Amino acid sequence: MKNKKSSILLNHQFMTWKTRGAVTQLQITNESLLKRLETKIKNGVGALDYQTNVNAQMTPWDFFKSDEDFQTLLSNYFFICGKGGIYAKDYDGKTGHYRILVQNAWGNLMKKGDFVFNHHHLGSEFSSVLYFDSHASLDTDVGEFPTKRGLIITLPSYCYHSVKTITKDIQRYTLPWNWSFKKTWDPDDPGETRLKDHEEVTI
Repeated sequence: MKNKKSSILLNHQFMTWKTRGAVTQLQITNESLLKRLETKIKNGVGALDYQTNVNAQMTPWDFFKSDEDFQTLLSNYFFICGKGGIYAKDYDGKTGHYRILVQNAWGNLMKKGDFVFNHHHLGSEFSSVLYFDSHASLDTDVGEFPTKRGLIITLPSYCYHSVKTITKDIQRYTLPWNWSFKKTWDPDDPGETRLKDHEEVTI
């Protein structure tokens, strides 16, 4: 078929934007919590194995959204952020909380030969990952980040990231979640979580 010039499509260009953002790294020291979350990932994989940009074993996308231990993890995360003055502009002084919406939260189990394709998480503001070991670094547009047990790395959702192929006979557990802040002018949402910046939970 002979191509016809469109009178509607005026232009189509590839463009590159310069963006700014912050990468947050903090440490969770609650070992009993880490062990419980790690065990849940181990027992929960199987739903999305080798079907997504994570070329490894996976739980369902919403596996941790309503999980009590995950809520404890979020409480500890925002307690540390509050002490460090992180996300201060997003703290809702009227309610005394951070108001967040977790889009999804799941678990990954990587073994020898597994890897993660380069990808982003647009559709949320942030993407966070809890690590349970130092088996493989997180590769991003802004550099390589070594991992260790209890480390949480939070990226802006537009930051591309990946994990190189695992070459050793290991088990690498991670717990990622995508999330956004609810703004002060947004209506209440039954799916939102409200977290104080001054309450550490150590269950």
